[in-house]
Formats: sequence, C-alpha cells, structure tokens
Amino acid sequence: MIALLALGAALAALPPGPPAPTPRERAVLETLRRYEAAALAEDTVTLKRIWADDYTFITTQGAIFTRAQRLANYASGATNVTEAFGQRDITVRVAGDQAVVRQIFTLRARFGGQVTDTEVRCTFVWRWRGGRWEMVTNQLTAVAP
Repeated sequence: MIALLALGAALAALPPGPPAPTPRERAVLETLRRYEAAALAEDTVTLKRIWADDYTFITTQGAIFTRAQRLANYASGATNVTEAFGQRDITVRVAGDQAVVRQIFTLRARFGGQVTDTEVRCTFVWRWRGGRWEMVTNQLTAVAP
C-alpha cells in the first residue's frame, strides 16, 4: 500500500504533458494533413484550394516558387513528393487569423527538378480566410546531420 502511495505521489510530481490542441489548432493540423496527402498524391485540385493566391514556397536550396509555378511544376512532373515520413516535434501556434506550424520529417522529393532526400525542418504559415485555413508560405530547411 505504501509503495502504491509513493508511486502515485511520484506520478503526480511528473511535469504535465503538452496541453491538448485547441479546436483552431486541430483545424490547422487537419488542413496540414490534407495538404500532405495532396502533395503525395499530386492532387493539384486540393493543393490549389489549400495554397493562398499569394502562396510562396522556399526549397532546401533556397529557391522560391509561387503558387502558379508550383502547380505548373506538379503538372509537368518537375515536382514529385515520393515520401514524407517520421513527422515529429510538431508545434502549432495560432494568433487570431494567423497560424504557424513547425515540424521535422524525412522528405524524398523533387522540387523544380532539384532532388531532396533528407531530414528537414519545415515551417508553414497559415491564414484564416473565407471560412478555412489556407497556406501562405512554407519553407524547408535541411537538418544538419
């Protein structure tokens, strides 16, 4: 009995886990999952809906692409995401009608003809507009080994 009380006290002393996401944070994460699925499936209809009209993408090489350029690259085959896995260290911050999501994952893809096969840290910036979250920009940064 004393051992159980001691165990209970020890568990109570552990720091709390991360707070549960708010409904708005969950909505951003759900839109991110739809984006990831669309990117893997080369679903340009869904990508066009998720990307804002003024969307920009920054590759691991530092190249910048507009929404129109990304859609054209998908259509031509110059962009092809073959794998994105091991998502972790995911953080979501919502402030009013803006949100930022960060995560690390392994990416195997071709962007504008340039091959990426590495672990990346990705930052996504979202905006609430027209009753939905749209991606304004995202940037990939290679994680140093």
